[in-house]
Amino acid sequence: MHAPRRKTFNSVNAASLARWILITGFLALTGLIYVYLTLQLYHLGDRKKALENELTSLRSQNDVASVQIAALTSRSAMQRRLKEGYLKMIPIAEQNIVRLSVPRSRVEDAVQPVANKRAGR
Repeated sequence: MHAPRRKTFNSVNAASLARWILITGFLALTGLIYVYLTLQLYHLGDRKKALENELTSLRSQNDVASVQIAALTSRSAMQRRLKEGYLKMIPIAEQNIVRLSVPRSRVEDAVQPVANKRAGR
């Protein structure tokens, strides 16, 4: 009659399988990190380019504003505004002028008299 048959199973080497799973997982993770960092590099490059364009725009606006300030505060512009009546100028009173003289002594700690009279006191 038939002899009892033994069922044979293909044996799986668990250590080898675990090693290949870990290697595959490590490579997959490394690839995902590489893709993520590459995309982030492109996004940061776009952001940097936008900031550089904004900086260039702000510098040009600053230059335009500096030119306008120089034009509006020039002597000829001030005289024109004075003639138009936009500005009003009054002379400085003699009592409000402070004159400084060159000190006679070279001692910096010396006390020097001051002849300022305060108006209204």
